[in-house]
Amino acid sequence: MSKRVKLGHHFYHVVTLEDLKSGKMRGKNVVFEGIIQDKPVVEFLPMELPSYRTTFSVDGIRVEFSGSPCIKRGDRVKVYGRFLAGDLIATAIETDGAIYMAEE
Repeated sequence: MSKRVKLGHHFYHVVTLEDLKSGKMRGKNVVFEGIIQDKPVVEFLPMELPSYRTTFSVDGIRVEFSGSPCIKRGDRVKVYGRFLAGDLIATAIETDGAIYMAEE
């Protein structure tokens, strides 16, 4: 059984990139560490409730976060979220200086 940590109201399985790439963690809440490979793309979504969406890759895993965290290419991050079909829908991003959390 993998180690679990709690953040907010949820528990997350601590995983490696190999665990994610094997597909056995699909649909589960996970947390992993890595380095941001490309420039994060921050999109403004001016719909009924204006919001932001940030997408980036961490060691080959595509991450989508509902918000605009202050992150950049080369940052080491810890990402919490639900792993779906090769992508991670992030609920939190932890850097050396801050923890960015999306509303639940």
